Amino acid sequence: MKKKWFYRMLLSYAPILLFLVLALTLFFYAKWNSETKVRIQNTNGLFTSHVTSVLDSSLKTIEKSVIQTMLTDELIGDYLNSSQAAPPYTVMEISNRLSDMKTLFPITGDVYMFKASTDEVITTNAFFKFDGSFADEDFLREATSAADTGGWSSPRQFRQFASDSPQEVVSLVKRVPITSTAGKGVIVVNIKLGAIQSLLKTVNADTSSYLELVGSNDAPMYQANEPPLADWGLSRAESAYTRWRLTVGIPQSEERFMSVFLDGWTLPTLVAILLSILVLTYVTHRNYKPIEQIMMQIDRYTLKRSLQFGKGGNHNEFQFISIALDNLIEKTNEYEAKHQDDLLIRKRYWFYELIDGNFSLNASEWEQEAGELELPASFVSTLVVVTVLDNHEQFSSAYSKRDQSLLKFAVQGVWNEICGNHGMTVWSEWKEADQLISILYIGEEQGEEQDSASVLGIANELRCWVADNLQFTVSLYLGSTAEESEDIHLSYRAAVQAGQYRTHHGYNKVYPATEWKLDAKGDLYAHLTTAKQLAKLLRAADPTWSDLFQRLFAEMRQDELLRDQCAEVIGYIFYSLEKEMNDLPEALLSNWMEIFRRYPPAAILAKELNQDMEEGLLVFLQAIFDSLREWRHTEPKMTAVEQVVNYVNSQYANSDLSLDLLGDTFGLAPRLVSKLFKAGTGIRFVDYVKELRMKEAERLLKETDLPVQTISQKVGYPQVISFIRTFKRHAGQTPGEYRKLSVSGPS
Repeated sequence: MKKKWFYRMLLSYAPILLFLVLALTLFFYAKWNSETKVRIQNTNGLFTSHVTSVLDSSLKTIEKSVIQTMLTDELIGDYLNSSQAAPPYTVMEISNRLSDMKTLFPITGDVYMFKASTDEVITTNAFFKFDGSFADEDFLREATSAADTGGWSSPRQFRQFASDSPQEVVSLVKRVPITSTAGKGVIVVNIKLGAIQSLLKTVNADTSSYLELVGSNDAPMYQANEPPLADWGLSRAESAYTRWRLTVGIPQSEERFMSVFLDGWTLPTLVAILLSILVLTYVTHRNYKPIEQIMMQIDRYTLKRSLQFGKGGNHNEFQFISIALDNLIEKTNEYEAKHQDDLLIRKRYWFYELIDGNFSLNASEWEQEAGELELPASFVSTLVVVTVLDNHEQFSSAYSKRDQSLLKFAVQGVWNEICGNHGMTVWSEWKEADQLISILYIGEEQGEEQDSASVLGIANELRCWVADNLQFTVSLYLGSTAEESEDIHLSYRAAVQAGQYRTHHGYNKVYPATEWKLDAKGDLYAHLTTAKQLAKLLRAADPTWSDLFQRLFAEMRQDELLRDQCAEVIGYIFYSLEKEMNDLPEALLSNWMEIFRRYPPAAILAKELNQDMEEGLLVFLQAIFDSLREWRHTEPKMTAVEQVVNYVNSQYANSDLSLDLLGDTFGLAPRLVSKLFKAGTGIRFVDYVKELRMKEAERLLKETDLPVQTISQKVGYPQVISFIRTFKRHAGQTPGEYRKLSVSGPS
């Protein structure tokens, strides 16, 4: 194949080509030489910021966890506020909680707490007094005497026991309690220096950069690779949180290579360029073989295709190249589709980061990211709306998976359309199977017109559309207004809190955070006590249990308990009944087990509304009561039990009342009387009598002025000392104190 036209064209433009190549090469080489160093400097700066951010984020997470535990753990708070030495059980519980803090974060080492009032040190596996037995006592003394104990220390030696090998650690010292201005002790969290070094090795694994970390007192903490000889590639950063300083640069070996490449090879490079141009011209004239081979392959391929389809041998190289370009464009479109899929993933990722409060971009970075995600980069304010499918259990059972997806898609589409009609941009994602979370952007063009009231109207428009057009309903929770992207998670949190009132007020409603404020009402402990009394009445087959049940839930509704609190009370009722099952007769036990199988407690506790849980529990307890009543009627011995109970109710003031007296009275063995009494009432004989006597004593103390000794004799205690001791164990105070409080009321 002759290609003399190629030679002629090449020779015609060769002088111009050579001149331009030489000029551009010199220009770009000089430009590249200066910009390379700048880019290396910028890259190292970004890497330094990233490593510092990783370290600070890990340490801040540990510190926040410590503060949260110290603020919320009542056991630790009571221990610090007490001036007495801690009992062994308390020491073990606190040690276990310190161990939980240690295991929560992989890089955390030993954790211990010091109580100043008793000079006690509790670690994750030991208990020390401040008498020199604790090997870290010197550091602890220095930390407690320091004015500021809120930061991370420089590397130091740590040992728990004198016989232990010292370890290099950095320590966080926090005064406790956190909210107190005068600390009653400190908690010390140690992190092994090796863990920090391993973290830095992991971060630096893919870059192999020179990396050096020093403490606030210039103590070396970590160094990777040899330091560079010059400063042009170094980047330094000091953490505002730990005051540690991080230095990043290119290693000495790479610096030498680049210095030689950038500075020492300029002249050889120019010579090489000139020689290359000369060789190019010569080789192009003499060696056209590679291009010729390619053209020959095109010829053979097109000829082969022509013979297969019975066409002539004429072919066109440009047509072949055109087909190849078409294939390339097709592949490019495929990659573009993959890019769009990646965009959806990134969009969902940043959505959850905003909702969860983990947003880490600054304003300029988010503006760039929002542009790529097709989101508003600037806005006046935002507001989070949570749309919840009501009665999700019924929704899941009524529709197939495919229909559920279609209906949820329809709800989301209608919501987007309604917001668009009102001139608002909405960004929504399904976070849970029944929760559509939306971020509403109020732009500058809407201004003050788009306030919470207008959002409330939009929410009601969606609620009404779903109720009118679909076979289910939705409830919407409206969060507070957020003016910055970093505050969107606060709006979401406010929406979720407002939504907790759905358990009280039902489905198909809008719950704005501005109208629904969570206020703690009532005493959960009092409800739990009533629940325990309810279980006892039910076990004794006392028909007044239903009145107590109605009173319990009326008080819970009045106190507006949240769903989780209501579930806790109901769960305690189940727990109390399960304890009673341990002493049930075999026939009655089988009946109860059948009722537990027919009405599973887990199914009752899974209801969304408090009213649904109340109705399910009432059916369950009624079945328990009916089984008890039926068993009493069919059990011959229960007649004797009723006679015994009636006798005890009338003779409880008799000081001689005992199992022996009951046995003689009814002609039964005392042990048989005890067994039948427990089976029939669910309570031991002595506990039953004591409860009767204490209730009567409380009544006499409140309603009469009789002396304590007279009341003691009236309720069956000849010895007043025995009565006072029993009453104090029952009521937590002496009869005299109880009478005073009953007259004056609690202070």
